Amino acid sequence: MQLRFRVGSTVFEMSYPLVVCMTAILLIDRTMSVVICFLSAILHELGHIAALRVFGCCPEKITLTLFDIAIGCSKKDLLPTSKDIIVTLSGVTVNYLCAAAGHILFILTGCDYFHTFECASLTLGIFNSMPVESLDGGQALLLILCEHTTLIKAQRILTVISLLILFPCALTGAYILLRSRYNFTLLISSLYLIAVILFRDRKSAHIKKCRYSKE
Repeated sequence: MQLRFRVGSTVFEMSYPLVVCMTAILLIDRTMSVVICFLSAILHELGHIAALRVFGCCPEKITLTLFDIAIGCSKKDLLPTSKDIIVTLSGVTVNYLCAAAGHILFILTGCDYFHTFECASLTLGIFNSMPVESLDGGQALLLILCEHTTLIKAQRILTVISLLILFPCALTGAYILLRSRYNFTLLISSLYLIAVILFRDRKSAHIKKCRYSKE
């Protein structure tokens, strides 16, 4: 079950667990830290949407769940690789710009909210820039690899790179959890991405952009 509404030609879907979670956060989180982090994630996705609109693509559907925000745009697959890479990396670009803006505003005002916004935006930007499957950096790398090799080779290269990055991240996350006894974010994120890689659908729609696939 999902909450569905339309804005212009775009259909928005929100899962009820997300609605319940955000309502609880608004009632409980007095520091507004979680809300600011969620705002950084929304701005990240708005970066993708803005880039799509610049290239004449309007998303047909945007789905928001507790763990993901998915933008459905059939015209995106028709974009040339260079523009597709720009769209893919537009989210992290917005995060870095927001981090810079948050840093400047924090210096000028001394408001802790701006410092939290800076840290959240920078963390999200760095995390999504990693060349890991399911992340923007990994999708951009896959597009580049597919310009020079076959689908199978490109996917295998990206899988190896992803796991070489994620296993140390998971170990680091476990160490942080043991030391802090509460900070499990890096560990859970790394394990989730590893699971996505190991159990992913090999026929994902995005991969069809590879021009030299011989399937």
